[in-house]
Amino acid sequence: MIQISNKLKVKPKTKNQTPDEMELHDLWNRLESKGLFQNQSASLSFLIPGTGTFLLMVKGEGKKNKPILQSYSIKNPNTMLDENHQIESLPSIIRFHADLYSFRPDVGAIVRFIPPWSSKLNFLDHPLPLVFDEQCRQLGASVNQLPLDENGNLKQSSILLSGANGFLVSEEVVITSVTREKAIYNCELIEKCAKAYLLAISTGGNVRQIPWFVRFIAKSRLLKDEKKAIEFYKRGERPTGFKAY
Repeated sequence: MIQISNKLKVKPKTKNQTPDEMELHDLWNRLESKGLFQNQSASLSFLIPGTGTFLLMVKGEGKKNKPILQSYSIKNPNTMLDENHQIESLPSIIRFHADLYSFRPDVGAIVRFIPPWSSKLNFLDHPLPLVFDEQCRQLGASVNQLPLDENGNLKQSSILLSGANGFLVSEEVVITSVTREKAIYNCELIEKCAKAYLLAISTGGNVRQIPWFVRFIAKSRLLKDEKKAIEFYKRGERPTGFKAY
């Protein structure tokens, strides 16, 4: 089971918050202000380089559920569960984030949420194809469902390990990236791409994929960024030198 000691409710920044907590709070508010969280369950986490831990902010469904904030170990997130928490799925959410960081050493931030448009990709009979330049460069692949095992835990699949940064878990959207800022941009990007694509196919329009050689170049650059990020994280440092787009 999972412990939630020193649990913090999200509130205006105070002097007691660490810089990482303040940054997570700011980026959470950015996504929330854009209506991407709606009143659905959502979670956002940051890797803390050199510590083997991640900082996780999570909230349950509904207006009355307030986000909670806590750090967890990537290798050993399973300890005693605080009985005061009110999010039934919290243990599985913590495990999901921990496993993803373990499987993808290039990832510096993870967002799992149910935005208005990209959550509807779950109803398609095919993955969201690569139809936009920036989608190729930042998300890296079509948006597929992440395979889970019989217990609902994340599997170390080829879809996850492909270097892609946009996935689905049923109707939930999962976004990753090498840095915190780029992960937030990717949340906005997938929502724009999903909206444009869904509106286009709803009118019977013919939507073409980006040419293969453009996809190849974009993916190669993305993988190069991810390889660079791995080296930074191995040294216990936050990656630098990346542009949002």
